[in-house]
Amino acid sequence: MSQDPIADFLAAFKNGLMRNKPYIDFPASKILGDILKIMENRGFLVNFKKITDNNQGFFRIFPKYEGKKPVLRGAERVSKPSGRKYASVKDIPVVFEGYGICIMSTPRGLMDGDAAKSANCGGEVICRLW
Repeated sequence: MSQDPIADFLAAFKNGLMRNKPYIDFPASKILGDILKIMENRGFLVNFKKITDNNQGFFRIFPKYEGKKPVLRGAERVSKPSGRKYASVKDIPVVFEGYGICIMSTPRGLMDGDAAKSANCGGEVICRLW
């Protein structure tokens, strides 16, 4: 594990998709739970559940596939610990002409770019998914 758990999650998720895994396990955290809720609402996941153990627990994530191809084609970490990227409401990025989403950390919590625009709040651009 590195100092960036979101980048670790995106890499583990993409690796699991390339291997057509039926589920992917990843250590649980609050921000990861919020990201997974957004991914589930936007159709990138079938579902996920938190499994508790004696430590912090982990999420069992069930990705969505169309036949043998994953619905999620790519993911990219935008704001990193070494360089944060922020966007105002009018500068919220459009991912692949609307076919993807960006996940943002706003004063109202984690939300996708469309929800941030409708809530009229900008923030830190966490990642892009398409």
